[in-house]
Amino acid sequence: MSRRAGNAALVGVIILTVMITLSPGFGQEVNGFAESREDRRSAAGRDLEPDQDAALAALGAAFNPSGSGETLGGSTDEQIVVGANIRVNTGQLNVPGARFGRSETTVASGEDGQRIVVGWNDARGFCGPPFNSPPPCTRLNPPGLSGFGFSTDGGKTFTESGASPPNFVVAGHPVFTRGDPWMATDRDGKAFFYANLAVDAVTGDSLGVSIHRGRFSDGTFSWFDAHTVNTPNSPRDGYDKEAIAVDARGRHGIVTVTNFRELCGIVQNGFGQIEVWRTADGGTTWSGPTVAGPELPDSVAHCGNAGTLQQSSVPAIGPYGEVYVAWSQGPTFNIAGVAPTQAKIVVASSFDGGLSFGPPVSVAATYSMRGTPPVGYNRDRINDHPRITVATEGQHRGRVFVSFYSAVARVTAPALTSCPTSLGLPSNALCRDQRLTSSQIYLSYSDDHGQHWSVPTPIAPAPPATGVKRWWPVVTVLQDEGVSVVYYESTEQPTLAGTCVVRVLRVPALIYRVGPARSSVNTYVARSTDGGQSFGAPTRVSSATSDWCATVTSITPNYGDYIGSTSVEGKVLATWADGRNGVADTFFAPIFFAGAEAEQR
Repeated sequence: MSRRAGNAALVGVIILTVMITLSPGFGQEVNGFAESREDRRSAAGRDLEPDQDAALAALGAAFNPSGSGETLGGSTDEQIVVGANIRVNTGQLNVPGARFGRSETTVASGEDGQRIVVGWNDARGFCGPPFNSPPPCTRLNPPGLSGFGFSTDGGKTFTESGASPPNFVVAGHPVFTRGDPWMATDRDGKAFFYANLAVDAVTGDSLGVSIHRGRFSDGTFSWFDAHTVNTPNSPRDGYDKEAIAVDARGRHGIVTVTNFRELCGIVQNGFGQIEVWRTADGGTTWSGPTVAGPELPDSVAHCGNAGTLQQSSVPAIGPYGEVYVAWSQGPTFNIAGVAPTQAKIVVASSFDGGLSFGPPVSVAATYSMRGTPPVGYNRDRINDHPRITVATEGQHRGRVFVSFYSAVARVTAPALTSCPTSLGLPSNALCRDQRLTSSQIYLSYSDDHGQHWSVPTPIAPAPPATGVKRWWPVVTVLQDEGVSVVYYESTEQPTLAGTCVVRVLRVPALIYRVGPARSSVNTYVARSTDGGQSFGAPTRVSSATSDWCATVTSITPNYGDYIGSTSVEGKVLATWADGRNGVADTFFAPIFFAGAEAEQR
């Protein structure tokens, strides 16, 4: 950890540093440190720093990695009842060589809501081959960067089970999960699909995307095979940020992914092309890639040295087999790596099962949140990540829903300055102030297969101009036609814990975000009973507030790039990264709606 001796004695100052970079992603302009090609990706490993234990000593009693695994639900009202908050992963013990961080969550369940699988990024995946991050540490068992746990009792208890095992060999390559976990299942929960980035377990060479298949049997869960899909031009092209969706029968499935292409002979220098792979036999074979969002002309014209970013795609399958893909388009970066804040959310539609796509249609213009991440988020920018789903039955059958977020005003990264000497940071470090510009979450829908979109509806009450950030809204649809959105909210203001100091970048410069505000984060749910035209008052899901400034972590970003939820009979199953124990744990809660019986909780 990059701290001088004696920092642990600082009163009222907690310094959060990054020990591993799991997802450095696409960096915001940093006043002379132009965005690098590697920074466009959101999953690339970095080494671990050896003096992690000093950070734990500085946190003292605030760090409780093996603490509470179950608490009462966040809150209730006459329409919404939140079940117990359950920690899915086992407690993270403060032992030599420990690797902290279980974030970027995903969940899938059959319609009965009893057999559930939850996935997350796991920092222990960097231990041992193929990454061998020092110092020596205990590997996840089975090893991988994408952990999972399962429940057979509706989420009352979970069994953590390591990663998808690397003994699956595809075309001579043992498959090792590389993060960006994404779950899906059929309506009956007979087959579960786990998509991840993947590498060779021995060499670390990219395998593109792996899709593992698993099932429940005799009260337990296991994976039974794996398949991989990759760009034909790998490694000169490179895949990032995949997602998966399957239909109700589990026969048809779609994987979307960003391809950072080779342009003008420069390896992986593009600004993102959205590609699609498909299966029609339950995942036994996969075909593709089809291009849903071609590399944009400005990127091609500048050989990828300037252009418009395309990233964070998500697929959905409609009731008639139609395929929809949503993603974030923008901002646009100039040749110096500097970007304005305008972006938009787009959707492309396919009516032949993903064989071809029409041109992307704009859902809404946004102000990118890249320059105003939560102040405790340990990366210098944050991805704009939409979500999409389709009503497959009921009055609104075929209606397509997209949830997204936008800063309430244009916002760019603050200027870099010398760091205050009182913080005791390294002499070569630079600091930037916090940006407290608020952000709001929205929902739009389409009744004509994605060709036109409704005026965005705010999902939560209007935030003030500064100090409240809402992001990563996950939209799902229940059988009763209720539309639910699970999301994060951060109240950003000073607390008695003191100054928030977070290291957000190591190369090409050592940069910290510093300021008086802290990220007090909770998970919420909001519900619409009129097909997404309006929403009731949000209900808090998390039963404890997380101080992101105080979280000890071994990965970047400390809380991942998204959270997860899914709808089943009469309820929503939510999962998120939670810092109540001083580290990022994966938490779960069922959310019941009007008519749910108390014994269901």
